[in-house]
Amino acid sequence: MAEAANILVVDDEKGIREGCRRILTSEGFAVDVAENGKEGLDMAKAKPYDLMLIDLMMPVMGGIELMEQVRQLDPEIIMIVITGFATIETAVDAMKHGAYDYIPKPFAPDQLMAVLNRGLETRRLRLQAEQLRQERDQKLLEIAGEKSKLHTIMNSMADAILVINREHQLVLWNPAALKTLNLAGQVQLGKDIAEVIREKNLIDVISKAFNPDSSQYTMFSEEVEIAEPERKTLIVSVAAVRDEKGQELGIVSTFRDITALKEVEEVKSQFVRMVAHELRAPLAAIEGYLNAYLTGVAGKDPQFNRQMLERARLRSKSLIELVNDLLQFARLESKRAERKKELLDMKEVIESNVELLKNQGDSKDVQFQVDIPDKLPFIEADRAEMDQLMTNLISNAMKYNVKNGKVIVSARPEAHFLHISVADTGIGIEEQCLPCIFDEFYRVRGPKTRYTTGTGLGLSIVKRIVESHFGRIEAESTVDKGTTFTVKLPLRQVDASQ
Repeated sequence: MAEAANILVVDDEKGIREGCRRILTSEGFAVDVAENGKEGLDMAKAKPYDLMLIDLMMPVMGGIELMEQVRQLDPEIIMIVITGFATIETAVDAMKHGAYDYIPKPFAPDQLMAVLNRGLETRRLRLQAEQLRQERDQKLLEIAGEKSKLHTIMNSMADAILVINREHQLVLWNPAALKTLNLAGQVQLGKDIAEVIREKNLIDVISKAFNPDSSQYTMFSEEVEIAEPERKTLIVSVAAVRDEKGQELGIVSTFRDITALKEVEEVKSQFVRMVAHELRAPLAAIEGYLNAYLTGVAGKDPQFNRQMLERARLRSKSLIELVNDLLQFARLESKRAERKKELLDMKEVIESNVELLKNQGDSKDVQFQVDIPDKLPFIEADRAEMDQLMTNLISNAMKYNVKNGKVIVSARPEAHFLHISVADTGIGIEEQCLPCIFDEFYRVRGPKTRYTTGTGLGLSIVKRIVESHFGRIEAESTVDKGTTFTVKLPLRQVDASQ
């Protein structure tokens, strides 16, 4: 756009707001931020914005309500949804309510800029088209005479667009339609739409707009799945085009690919099924032990009954650990998670956790080696989450170690990050398993891990803690030699005069 665009970021998570502000300000944009929908609406009323980045799940006023209010203030404003794992259905609904695009959390700066630049270009073209309409009071037939401008607008749209006349002939399309519907080499001006699109599901939806007996089909949207050449899920919006006398000239169909959103929805369903499975096994075992004890099936041997109750206790302990991990996982996933960040000396955090855990070692007689300089630079972090991060990594290093093995914990500053490594001399992880170890409920299965208990959430929690502090985590492993996890957390520069 000719002038620096005005952008408003509305998100209740401070890290997202400030991260977006830094990225966009460095690109020359004028950026304001708001921490909830009501504050964002008040700012939109007081100042015009070209584009808004809107979180969906916020206190006071949610994203959907905010978009409806802002759309009344400026119908041409570009609104981009920021969506997390737990808001997939609402994100799809936001698309139907006029959101231009979405970007899932977490996102990289280049992903943000790509979506934002497309939105601003669409904003520019929308304003240009509106200006032309105001200057010439154009109507649909007059727009047809401005082919170059119309093609420019059509070609800039991210959604696939097909314009069909009342004879069911294709009269206009954009490049996105060729890609989304895989129409390369098939489109031809005046060709019957049924010959262009071979997917019966799509043809059935489009045909509803030509139904002379159903006036309710003048404008509608439906979700459609197509199978060829690859499985996709599309939101199809169809609207009738009429002249000034109300005579139908044809229809305009838009197609938005929501396959990625549906895949996230499926991941969510799989997660629920995994949780149910992980809870069912220990509960069934506890019920079996208690039934055997209460009904007398186990006999009256006190020692045997005690062993059985002890097994039930251990199962209940593992169940409590799973529930605690699930609660922590849900808290980290929630955008409303509160973090009490402070300046931390990780040397003290690491040493206190090592001291606590090494006294809880099992029969493996694991030896600890701590390699930390006398003084480490400060980081800004939540103390409780740093304790949990170190606890999970050190516990794993002990759990998957060998008898008389070692756990080496080290830390050092490098560039703008503090590198913290937890290494063990244990059983290691096979190369093909490494990409999956941070997935929820993933556990490496094999003879060496058969009797090792765990929830499969520890490393997932570690990864989310690291990412919430704008860091990253890496893993290296060799089978039968050990594994090393390296966490890189950004340093906080402190003025020496303070």
